[in-house]
Formats: sequence, structure tokens, C-alpha cells
Amino acid sequence: MTVILGIESTAHTFGVGLVEDGRVLANHEDMHRPVEGGIRPSEAATHHREVGPELVKKAMIKRPDAVAYSASPGIGSCLKVGTELAQKLAEELGVPLVPVNHAISHLEIGIHTTGAKEDDVVAVYVSGGNTQIIARSGVKGWQVFGETLDIALGNALDKLARQLGLPHPGGPKLEKLAERAGTSGDLLDMPYVVKGMDLSYSGMFTHATRMLARGESPERVARAFQEHAFAMLVEVTERAVAHTGKGQVLLVGGVVQNRRLRDMFDIMCRERGVKCLAVPPEFAGDNGVMIAHSGWLRFRKGWMLKPEQAGYFQKMRVNEEPYNLLAGQE
Repeated sequence: MTVILGIESTAHTFGVGLVEDGRVLANHEDMHRPVEGGIRPSEAATHHREVGPELVKKAMIKRPDAVAYSASPGIGSCLKVGTELAQKLAEELGVPLVPVNHAISHLEIGIHTTGAKEDDVVAVYVSGGNTQIIARSGVKGWQVFGETLDIALGNALDKLARQLGLPHPGGPKLEKLAERAGTSGDLLDMPYVVKGMDLSYSGMFTHATRMLARGESPERVARAFQEHAFAMLVEVTERAVAHTGKGQVLLVGGVVQNRRLRDMFDIMCRERGVKCLAVPPEFAGDNGVMIAHSGWLRFRKGWMLKPEQAGYFQKMRVNEEPYNLLAGQE
């Protein structure tokens, strides 16, 4: 039996998970909640440094065979805290490190928890920092078929929520505001920016702030913003499904907890005759279990580093493995 401890520290959440051969033994997390505005990297890093050791202590109910950690992509100062803690733990325990690509771990925990078929799935990865449509493409592995050209969908929702005075994280609160608008009445017009397989949300956000400044109802603006933003994502995903011929759509990332988003994808998938799957809510946002699970998959392949080889990268695509770079491989 192989036990892996996973440390997640890419953005506002510090999470620690413990898995044993695919089975979850522990899952603990603590989110940095800014008093105002968005995430400030230095404040988030301080939060992670303060809560990290205690979360590790709570999660480590069994001695791990390796320590996995999110090595990329993410906020540099936050990644640094997680990397240093993972390195210190590995040294103290005398076990190897397993660096993990945060984006890939979202896909892998989704596949693991839903039973999705890796080679037959179009994955929709939507979070505060990412909006991508991803699928496997032959020997090339995971490939991005479409993505945001500016801000991520989760970021756009949070930014609009802040304009309305809603506390962080704003996405769930904006969802409730949109629900209060109901489904009757005219839908406010918003920019709808789809460029091939890519999307843009910044213009929509600017338009929404101007509507609010003119005195438009926050509920109606929230509803229109969601409807247009989600429709854009569904459109490019449907195009990816048609192009690839895949039979499943997998929703991963924190934003997929939005019920309206899931409903719209359910409708599209039903009409196309493909299966729609969504990662369970407890593993949708950033969490240590997904890092531990991805670490377990890589540990079995022998993708391990010595503690002194620890490192992190702020930017990394889903077709890149941090292990390859840190181990000096091609």
C-alpha cells in the first residue's frame, strides 16, 4: 500500500490531502479571504505559511511514502511556501518529493472521482485563474483546444461580485444574486466574444460595470453576465466535442459548482448524445487530495525527486510535467 501526502498552495487556498492507493484518508484546507479587493500575493503567502504546518499535522494520520506538491502554475509567492514546506517534510521523513502540475491534477481527480475515460473526454477546466477546454490528442497527451484570451471565468465572476460589494469568494454569492432575478423577463444584452475556439471575458466585465453605474438592477446584471459567459463556454466546448468525436464532457475546477453552469452543459450534452460528468464539490476547488492523487499516479511511474531538487514554476501548460524540468530530462 502506498501513502502519499499532497500539498496545494497555488493561490488563495492552502490544502493538504492524504491518499492511500487512490483512497482518501484526509482532506484539510484553509482559504485566505481578502478583506477587500482580490488576492494580494504577499498576504496569501503569509496565510499559507501560518496555516500550513497545522494542516499537515492534522492530515498526516499515516506516514507517507512520498510528499507531492503543486509545482505549477500559480502565484509565485504561494507556490514558494508550498514547495518549501514539502521539501522540509520530505527531508524530515526521509522520503522523495513528487512535483505535480496543478492543472493536470484537476483533470486527474475529476477522472478518478467520476469514472470518466481519459481518452474519451473533453475536459472543461474553469477556476479563478483558468478557463480551458482540454482533451487528449494521440501521443501528444493533454492539449488545450480553447481558452480565455484574457481573464478567467472565475476571476470575471469574482471581479463583478466585488463591484457589487460582495465578499470573497464572490462567485457563489453572484450565483445567488442571479437566481433572484428569476427566469422571466428580457435578458439584458452583453458582449458575446468567441474567437474560434477561444473566449474573452474582459469586455463583458467592463460592460457589466457600466450597466451597474447606470442604475441597472444588480440581479438582472448578474443573471445576464452568467448566461452570456456560460453560453460562450458551452459553445466552444460543443465545438471541441464535434471536432474530437469524444463521448464525454468532464467539468472540473471551482466554478463547476455553479448550478446554472452545470444545467447548461447538461442540456448541450443531452442534445449531442454525450455524457456530462462533474467532479464532486469537495474536490472541485483547489485541494490537497487532488495533488496527493496525482502524486500517487506519478510515484507509481517512478517520477520522484530528491528533496534538494525541489522547485516551482509560475507558468506551465497542461502538456508539461514539472518532474521532467526539475529532473533535468527532455
